[in-house]
Amino acid sequence: MYRYGRTKRTRKRKQTREGGIFVSTELISLCKWMKVESNKHGFRWKCHLCPAHFSDTGRGMMTKSRLFPGDLLISIPRPLLITVETVLSSEIGEQVKCKNVKFTRQQLLSLFLLQEKNKGNNSFWHPYIFVLPKTLETFGNFSPREMTLFPPRLQIAVKSRMADMKQAYMEVRNFWSGEEIEYSQFLWAWFCVNSRSVFYRSAGSEFVREDGNHLALAPYLDLLNHSVGAQVEAGYNQESGCYEIYTGGTYRKHSQVFISYGNHDNYHLLVEYGFTLPDNPNDVFQVEYNDVLNAALSLGVDNMEKKKEIIQQQSFHRQLVCSMEGLSWNLLLVTRILAMNWTELEQWKLVLTGFAMSDRNNTLSRQIARTFLTKYIKQNQDLITKFDTPLSPNTVESMVFSIVQTERNILQLTWTSVT
Repeated sequence: MYRYGRTKRTRKRKQTREGGIFVSTELISLCKWMKVESNKHGFRWKCHLCPAHFSDTGRGMMTKSRLFPGDLLISIPRPLLITVETVLSSEIGEQVKCKNVKFTRQQLLSLFLLQEKNKGNNSFWHPYIFVLPKTLETFGNFSPREMTLFPPRLQIAVKSRMADMKQAYMEVRNFWSGEEIEYSQFLWAWFCVNSRSVFYRSAGSEFVREDGNHLALAPYLDLLNHSVGAQVEAGYNQESGCYEIYTGGTYRKHSQVFISYGNHDNYHLLVEYGFTLPDNPNDVFQVEYNDVLNAALSLGVDNMEKKKEIIQQQSFHRQLVCSMEGLSWNLLLVTRILAMNWTELEQWKLVLTGFAMSDRNNTLSRQIARTFLTKYIKQNQDLITKFDTPLSPNTVESMVFSIVQTERNILQLTWTSVT
């Protein structure tokens, strides 16, 4: 989870791109600071990457030399990681202890960023904080106009995250003893942590509210961009006392190196990080179980209670999606079980072989699929008409439009597969 200009840009998956070296003053200062402070703490600064500008992704990290599988890309010493322990040993941490309050790790790191940002040049972390983005295109900043363009599932995800965000803000605002924190300030800090943190397992604390989210900020390392196909191994090395990233692939000199945030679709990437990927292989169209049931009922399917019992006992009603390959396995099973007559239902497990029970079952199963697909295709067409094309590139609207177009393609391909 890293970022700078990961917002307001789309990403491509190709892993080796040549770029021009970034020579901005703030990045030069950050590089020098990382090296000096590493040495001060008894570590040797190890990094085979440097900031660069790429035509398709903007700012990223470029190899200084040819790299091979197993080579170390970058190593960040523990003293230069911002962890919960860092926060609790700071001024803001003393306030947390004094008031005996509990926060999530993300809240603590966000509080720390705000505290250190307010110090300006007097902060030890100033070289890092100074290169953080000044604004972020994330769900907290989506306009009402943009929200009207979101598919229903995306709207639900955004509203849910906004509710969580506002709750976290209220807790922090009530704790903060200094000048009142504005929502926009907390939003900035929260998303810096959300989009730039790495997994780092820290010990529990009486001042940490556990939510299963273990994270830390890793200066400089978070300049790496995301790619689905990135081949790297990352994690904290207890022996070296550093957070390290090793490459699993080969890179030419001066090519861009990526990391992967995980197998996320563009819904997740847009909401959490503010960008989308073209041709994202993780994109799917979520199908609602009730829509499948209603489609079956509209076609006069009987024995519904028994069929629902089987489907739900076997958890077939979960992960119902369409992709570029058509109906997911679970979705196919659900339509075929719903299409069974009583005789077929008594031996329903035969459907697990992957074959339709009969020609009648196969025909009705496809009819059920076409019925709920018809509804989704109509909704998608109505949504597309809301966009004012042509759209400016690299905007929220253009990214959402690409998501809607991808869903249209998925629905059309799935329709073809069931006709």
